[in-house]
Amino acid sequence: MAKTETQISISKDPSGLITKTITSQSLTWENGNDNARSYNVTQVDGVTTISEETFEATPDVFSLDVATTTEPVESHFYFAELTPKQRSDWALWKQNPTNPILNEWNPADDTDAKMVTLFLLWQKGILTYLAPRIVVRVTSIETTDPSASAVGRVQDPGYGGATGTVNFILVGLSGQQEGNTWRVSREYLASANGSKWEKVLYGE
Repeated sequence: MAKTETQISISKDPSGLITKTITSQSLTWENGNDNARSYNVTQVDGVTTISEETFEATPDVFSLDVATTTEPVESHFYFAELTPKQRSDWALWKQNPTNPILNEWNPADDTDAKMVTLFLLWQKGILTYLAPRIVVRVTSIETTDPSASAVGRVQDPGYGGATGTVNFILVGLSGQQEGNTWRVSREYLASANGSKWEKVLYGE
């Protein structure tokens, strides 16, 4: 005997995920649908009751964390215009002001405005700054098992909010199978503000 639907319910959680539960009854034993997210089958007095839950709407769910990390002050985007030669001289000078490679160069005598500022900060003992770092987590319901091939590469998390002049790399991935679908979570780490992850290292 074919099963007869006796109840249908739809629920939506705060993230926007909508699930549909169909309860059916039959006078013969019926197995649940293996493609359902979950099901429960009971038989009482010869009546089989099947309750099956499936996904109806599966929007991506975003979460956002912003923290700070301590970075060398010369890596601040304010000093992005320093030339490779200036950066090399600065690094050598910090290690050993009398290094002969410097050819007696001293930041105190440099007239470049950015270098003057960097040296003034150094004199004040300001050697680092707090750099904001953004972590975007995305949870989605997918019909295939997730691929880990993009982990460690530049990826767009699809987050619509303002994040500044940064890009992201995929740093973490986890997945849990639910029926014939997968609940997949991906974690993306932003580059330092004003900079980009190097594509030679983290190519798309």
